Amino acid sequence: MNKNIYILLLAVFSTLASCKKFLDEKPDKKLLVPKTLEDFQSLLDGNFEMNLASTSAGFVSADDYSLSADAYNRLEVDQRNLYTWQDKSFSEVRTNDWGSVYTQVYNANVALEGTAKINKTGFNEQSWNNVKGGALFFRGRAFFEAALIWAKAYDPASAATDPGIPLTMTSDFNVKTTRLNVQETYNQILNDLKQAADLLPANATHNIRPSKAAAYAYLSRVYLAMRDYPNAGKYADAALQLNNKLIDYADLDDTEFYPLPGITNPEIIMFFSMEVTFTPVIDQSLYDLYLNNDYRKTVFFEENRDGSMGFKGSYDGSYAYFTGVATDEMYLNRAESAARANKVNDAMDDLNTLLKKRIKGFVPLTATNQSDALRLILNERRKELVLRGTRWMDLKRLNKEPEFALTLKRTGGGKEYILAPNDPKYALPIPDQIIGKSGIAQNIR
Repeated sequence: MNKNIYILLLAVFSTLASCKKFLDEKPDKKLLVPKTLEDFQSLLDGNFEMNLASTSAGFVSADDYSLSADAYNRLEVDQRNLYTWQDKSFSEVRTNDWGSVYTQVYNANVALEGTAKINKTGFNEQSWNNVKGGALFFRGRAFFEAALIWAKAYDPASAATDPGIPLTMTSDFNVKTTRLNVQETYNQILNDLKQAADLLPANATHNIRPSKAAAYAYLSRVYLAMRDYPNAGKYADAALQLNNKLIDYADLDDTEFYPLPGITNPEIIMFFSMEVTFTPVIDQSLYDLYLNNDYRKTVFFEENRDGSMGFKGSYDGSYAYFTGVATDEMYLNRAESAARANKVNDAMDDLNTLLKKRIKGFVPLTATNQSDALRLILNERRKELVLRGTRWMDLKRLNKEPEFALTLKRTGGGKEYILAPNDPKYALPIPDQIIGKSGIAQNIR
């Protein structure tokens, strides 16, 4: 299977194991004491911790899919709680999203502290820049994933008072954990990613490694989450200047079990993925958005035995779900930025550039005004980025705009659950184990 092929490929880079520890737990330093740039690069190349362990809580909590009563009953308790937006949503007996995020932060901090002790010379400059830039990139991205889950949506009016996340800037587990505010959180995320962009090569030797293009793409995503649309467009454009490739879905074989090429997909700017322990069923209202001449309707979906629609269109090229950044997302980000600046023609040019690679007999879309363009772009964003790990972010940011805010409804265990726009439950509960160990404040639900 394609999954096995790329795992074998990625394993070449993974010569050192990184510690899987919760925040505030002390690692066993006898296991590994990296000292050289090669050691620190290997730590960052630990793909199972750094690339294949994206957070899944937002994916589970978002509205791209639904579950039958039987499927809901088969979920693990923590998955049920995430699915229905409960006050206790994370397993305390196995590594959860918090553990995954702060493992990445820990590894990044180890690499940053290590490079600080190594002089940069003409001989090692490229390696030194790759390690430091990569570590800053991974830390900034991890903080961003944490903020999307455990903090409220960014709002400039309240960011200085809304609780953010712990910004762990050291590998020393004796340093007390505290939650900073949302503004400080996003300032650090942006600072890490911008520093990374200055150090990294334009494109990496392999898309599991950070690059300047990847840093720009994540900066675009972060600014989009902040509803800073000019900067979201600026960095989407910077990423597309380095990689603007799009594959033509007409060339894909939609009869294949996994039609998309996975890690070799030239659209991928940087590869990340996640796995969930259940099989989502695509919400019928989402499936109905795709016209019959849309290649995505058969490339992304297939009918299950019970008549429901399953998903097979991951850029992972397998049963796992791609959560990285790719050029299609950057075209959509740049298009939305242009639309919000009332540059309707530019916005539609980017949208049509994407859609002509997705739709049979495509006739370019037109918009008569800013509102029309934005509606078309957000509609295509929903369809293009389905199950890509971006929907929870989009729900949170668009809830700040009454025109696009949604009320989510789900049924589980015979009971209906409702998540209103801007509900405090959009900041998911921090695992009790972390609250107990660190003493940080729990999210108000």
